[in-house]
Amino acid sequence: MVPYVSFEHNGLPVFGGLDPGKRARAFEFGLCQICEGPLGRWFYVLVRPMDVSVGHAPEPGLHPPCLMYSELACPMLNGTSATYRPGGVIAQHPAGRPCDDPACSCPATAPTAESQVRAGRKADDWDAWMLSADQYELRRDAHSTAVGIQLPSDPKRIRRVRISPERERGLALITALLELGA
Repeated sequence: MVPYVSFEHNGLPVFGGLDPGKRARAFEFGLCQICEGPLGRWFYVLVRPMDVSVGHAPEPGLHPPCLMYSELACPMLNGTSATYRPGGVIAQHPAGRPCDDPACSCPATAPTAESQVRAGRKADDWDAWMLSADQYELRRDAHSTAVGIQLPSDPKRIRRVRISPERERGLALITALLELGA
């Protein structure tokens, strides 16, 4: 299944790349980023530590079953990808040559400042925050464009999705130290 918000280049999905128009539509209408269906009473947002520090999740929400699918299918969430791409998602044609289609939205997917900072770095930890429909609030930029879902101080549940090996070792060390002190 191709996630609804995935960017498509010449009819082929570019996994890991968000289509700006579909992302905006999903935010504005409260749609699931995977199946495009309206989010229900309970939904999840995928959250990295950097998202917590800025106070919003930059991707649309997901239904609980769509989150389960994502955890299985997405290499960034399931741990099969240890690092982010070395470059932008698709600053040019996937084959490495410039895209010559004037109708293509390639320029809209040029590397963002955030993707340039992450390029080639180790993958982040990911958590899934369960929110209720009444907690659905969009964060907007100075132009009133939705940039994410506001992270509330009281999510209904937080579940670890991906834990980096470094964080796993750190958590194991903390557990061992706590056991020594008990």
